[in-house]
Amino acid sequence: MSNGGQRDRAPSNRAETAPGSAVPWGWARTPPARLARSAIQRGALLPILHFISPYTVVGRRNLNQLKGPAVFVANHQSHFDAPICLAALGGRIRRRLVIAAAADYFYSTKVRGVAASLALGTVPFVRTGASSRTSLVMLKQLVGNGWSVLIFPSGSRGSGTTGFNFKRGFAYIAVDAQVPVVPMYLHGPEQVMPKGSFIPLPGGVVIGIGQPIPPGNDYAELVKKAELGVEQAQAMVKRREGA
Repeated sequence: MSNGGQRDRAPSNRAETAPGSAVPWGWARTPPARLARSAIQRGALLPILHFISPYTVVGRRNLNQLKGPAVFVANHQSHFDAPICLAALGGRIRRRLVIAAAADYFYSTKVRGVAASLALGTVPFVRTGASSRTSLVMLKQLVGNGWSVLIFPSGSRGSGTTGFNFKRGFAYIAVDAQVPVVPMYLHGPEQVMPKGSFIPLPGGVVIGIGQPIPPGNDYAELVKKAELGVEQAQAMVKRREGA
């Protein structure tokens, strides 16, 4: 698949409006917003990450297999996870990547939603109820328009070491859009920004990136393969750490 020549369809206000808000978020992928986001990330976010939390990426070569959009899945430990993933994935992927962020937290206020969408490229994702289907439809539309998606399938933070127990939402996106799933394992963000903390602490992070997984046509099977892929990325990290 190729991103070349693709144009974004007009975003659906219904699909990209956070609960309790009348703000559509498609503006965050317009050329001016993308230019501003690139400046924010390269000029502030990434240098701050390097200073606070030096990170190591294991398996980055696996990204070379990607020729179009993909669904990236990772274990979820901290609010620090998303920025670390952005840094690990590099500029080529980061330029056309959206992050599924909990609508009830990151979009609880207009200011917070604008900041997250502009700086990180997030989109509001409703985790429960009927609106979660609307969120999945929105993400599938974005993938169809050539955007990759980063999602934390366990939903809540704390799934750091064993029993990832992924929910199926990401599999619906990947199978229906026929794009690969790329497993990632994050080691250390829970020490840098523990649950309940709002200020990051100094500490190193290691990110393992596994091989892309073909989507196939079975949602449940893809969930199992993705969980295994994250476990394999975890093993890569442990070997790197000498555990």
